[in-house]
This record gives sequence, C-alpha cells and structure tokens, in this order.
Amino acid sequence: MAVIALTGAAGRIATAVRPRLRAAGHRLVLCDGAGVVVPGVDPATERVLACDLRDVAAQAEAFAGADLVVHLGAHSDERSWSDILAVNIDGTHAVCEAARLAGVGRMLLASSVHAAGYVPVDSPLAREGMPLPAPDTYYGVSKAALEALGGLYAGRFAMTVVSARIMTFDDAPGGPRSLQSWLSPDDMTRLVLAALTTDAGGHHVVWGVSRNTRRRVDLAPGLAIGFDPQDDAEAYAWGVEQRDPSSPPGVLGGGFATPDYRLGEPHGGARDRL
Repeated sequence: MAVIALTGAAGRIATAVRPRLRAAGHRLVLCDGAGVVVPGVDPATERVLACDLRDVAAQAEAFAGADLVVHLGAHSDERSWSDILAVNIDGTHAVCEAARLAGVGRMLLASSVHAAGYVPVDSPLAREGMPLPAPDTYYGVSKAALEALGGLYAGRFAMTVVSARIMTFDDAPGGPRSLQSWLSPDDMTRLVLAALTTDAGGHHVVWGVSRNTRRRVDLAPGLAIGFDPQDDAEAYAWGVEQRDPSSPPGVLGGGFATPDYRLGEPHGGARDRL
C-alpha cells in the first residue's frame, strides 16, 4: 500500500483514476482549491485538503508522508497568458517545490500533447523516441515549462519525475483523431502505478496514450519506466467512423494548431473547436 497525493482532485482524470487506485490498495490525499467539491470521497481511504495550487507551504503539509505526487491541477485548455502563467506555470513550480520540501521522491506531472502540438503526425520524431517541445498555444507552452521543471527537480534534487504528454483522455474515443490518441482511464491508472513503482530514476518524458492500433507516437519511452498500456481505441472504431468519417488532423495538436485557433482564449474562441 502506498500514499498517493493528487492535485486537481476534482478534475476528470483524478475522478476516473481514484476508484482504480483505491481498488489497488492505495490511500489517497486529494488536493484542490478552497470551495471546490471533490466528488465521491471514500473517508476510509481518502483525505481531502483544500490547497491553492500556488501555496507551497499548504501543499508541502498535504504531501507529507506521500510516496508519489500526481500533479493534475491546471487550466485544461487555452487561457490568457496571465492566467496560464499564474496557474499552470507558477502552480507547477509550487507543486514541485512542495514535493521537495515534503521529502517526496517521486512525481508524475501531467504534461500534454500540446507541448508538441506542431509535430506532424507522420514525423519520424513522433514515431521514434520523443520530439522536443513544439507548443501550439500558451497552454502548450505551460506544459513545455512543466517538463522543464520536472527535469530541473529530477536533476538537482535526485527525484524520479515522469512528465506524461497526455493525449486524448476519455472514457471512450470520440472522434477520428482520438482513434490515434486515446488514453483510457485504465491505462491512465497504469501510468500512475508505473510512476509509483519504476526503478528508472531521473526525468522521463512519456506519451500518455493507450496501445491504439492507429497510434502515431512511440510507446518505448513509457515502456522504459514500466508503463505498458493495454487498451486499444480500435474496439470503438466502427462507431466513431459512422459518426464522423473525416480524416484526423495532420499535426499532433489537432485543432489547437490551426491558424484560426486564437491564442489566449478558452477553446480558441469557440465552444465547438475542441
């Protein structure tokens, strides 16, 4: 049994993985902002603490005794530069510093495919290894900064840090792009458990993606830390193609990387852009 602390505990990813982590026998510390309701708390195995993402001291206290910090708290799509800087970048720095002060030796940081959004899907850089950042938005820049902070804390403080470029997390793939990029809740849980148990020290950037038949990115970086995804979006392909027969986009960032996706505006200025 391990103790796992999660930021952004009320969010979609944390809500999906929590019951799976509890079923694996782990205890959870759930951190989110003041006034945010974390659903479905199991008082026998979960403890909820209100922590501003930028409050180092409060988070260090929350993380004390944890074996792993899973950092999921952030704006989850495009925002103004000031909002991205305050929450996604300053917030990630505060989480890393709090983990260090609390003596936590392992972190899983939620990066994003949008840190490499301009990489073409047919690029050898995507198919083999891990491409350098090519962010498509301010949001993507914040995830590139998260990866840089992960590298800093791993190198300077001898921590094990996994920065996961999460692709399309959902219960099931919803469109043609997600047949390539889907990350299932079960595989996201496998990623958390890999970060908890890996013997590979240092900093590792991996793709947060399932073992999809149409996947265009390399599983090898994840396999190197013990992340072996099992699910395949192909099981949903017929239904997806019936609903939407269009071709997937030519770059990893999809709609985020199109010229009409406006920087600094949620959803690129339109609710239907995502």
